[in-house]
Parts: sequence; structure tokens; C-alpha cells
Amino acid sequence: MGKIVARVIDYLQIRQASLSPSWSSLLPASASLDSNLISNELQAFLRVAELIDQTDISNPMAAAEVAVLSEAMAQLLDLPSWQLHRLRLAGLLHRIAFLQPVETSLSAGTSVSEYAESPHIAPACPLVPGIQVLRKMQRLSAIATILTHQSEWWNGTGQPAGLAGDEIPIESRILGLVAAFQQRVSQQRSPALSLEECMAQALVVCQSEQGDRWDVKLVEALGLLVNALQQGLSLPVALPKTASGLWLVDSHSQEDLQIAYDQAQAESSLIARSSLGEEHGH
Repeated sequence: MGKIVARVIDYLQIRQASLSPSWSSLLPASASLDSNLISNELQAFLRVAELIDQTDISNPMAAAEVAVLSEAMAQLLDLPSWQLHRLRLAGLLHRIAFLQPVETSLSAGTSVSEYAESPHIAPACPLVPGIQVLRKMQRLSAIATILTHQSEWWNGTGQPAGLAGDEIPIESRILGLVAAFQQRVSQQRSPALSLEECMAQALVVCQSEQGDRWDVKLVEALGLLVNALQQGLSLPVALPKTASGLWLVDSHSQEDLQIAYDQAQAESSLIARSSLGEEHGH
């Protein structure tokens, strides 16, 4: 599947580059074609993620549920909007990271420190085809990094790079914890247990692993989120419409978003003052 998506993206990129000047002049703007290309590439990835979920009968909503839980966790931690967007997209694509791993000299269960004692062996992170395909799309390079390190452990014994503590990207830590929690809830679902009971049991397992596998602060935040869900908080879970998914790869920085927000607030204030003036005039 990864090879198929790679060929689709190559085709789209080559097709854009091969357009004749006369055809390009008929387009409203080159930016429109660029946006359409990005949208089609993203739809190809989201379609792969959707197919992965459809083949997992026991957990067919994993991507959507992980995406919405990751976004909720980020909001609890007061992360900026651009990180919320990246986390949501990473959640939708997170299962792509587990497609057909390729064995390298740095195999599972071997720490990076062991290779430091053997300089003749060059350490290398396992190359996962799904993530390598994501890197073909430049605007998804940050998402690929998040997915690569979602399997790192807080104590530094995880893979692929053996990162520890705050060396692990915050989005990767959130995604890894939420994905494991969601998987455990799905495995425990049965007619004999309510959803609240399944979440409570999954949370207990995550709490038993804090300090070793998970960041303690993130487990505490997950506990707050689970408590809110048990008290009636509703998080709508829905698969994205691929045609409207372009906003997910928005590359605006926090400063750009703040400027846009300030401008919107200023315009709203201006409209309000104008309306108030009209009322006084009447």
C-alpha cells in the first residue's frame, strides 16, 4: 500500500511539473494548483489510514478516536493551535507507522548504548515504509517525525532512537500514550463491561507504566480527561471528509495564528461599533 501511495504522489508531482505554459496560463493562479496537489496527496494518505482501520474488525475507529483524544489532551496541556492540528493529523495517520517494518542493524530490544560499544556497527533507526512515504510530502515531514518517535519510552529504552524524557517530542509522547490507551479500551470492550469501566481499567494499566514508558505529567492529564469523559464530557468522533482535509497541514506558526486572531477581533470590534453608531443614528 505504501508503494501505491508513493506512486500516486510521484504522478501528481510530475504531472504538475509537466504542464505546458499555455495550460498554466488558463489556471486562475499557480497557487490553486499547488493547493489542489497538496489536497490530493493528503487524501491519498488519509485513504490508506481509512483502509487500515476497515481491515481491523476489532478496532475499526482507532484512527478517529486517537485523533480526537490526542487533540483533547493537547487542549488540556494548553498547547498552541498549530500543535493541535498536527496532533490530530498524526492521530489519523498513526497506524501507518506500523506497516511492514524493515529490519536493520538496530533491531527491537537492542539499545543504542550497545552500539556505542561496537563502533564497527553503524546504528540506524528502522525504516518504516509508511513513514518513509509520508516524508515524500514535505509538509508532512513534521507528522512523520511524530509518528517515528511515538514508540519511544520515557526511560530511554524504547525504539527507534532510544530517546528519553523531554528528548521525545511532546506530540510523540501524547500520541503514543493515547494510542496505547485507546487500544486497551478497545480490547476490553464487552457486553459485561461499560465503556466507563473499560476506560478505568485501561487508565490503571497506563498509570502502572508511568515513569518507565510514559511521561508522568501526561498520564495525569489522561486521568483528568478520562474522569471528564466518565462525568459526561462528549467528544464527537467522526472520520474527516478528505475533500476538506487541507486545513490539517496548515503550516502557520503560532505567531501567524495570533496575528490572524487579532485581526479578526479588530474587525469584529469595528463591525460592532459601526452597528452601534447606526442604532444611535436611528
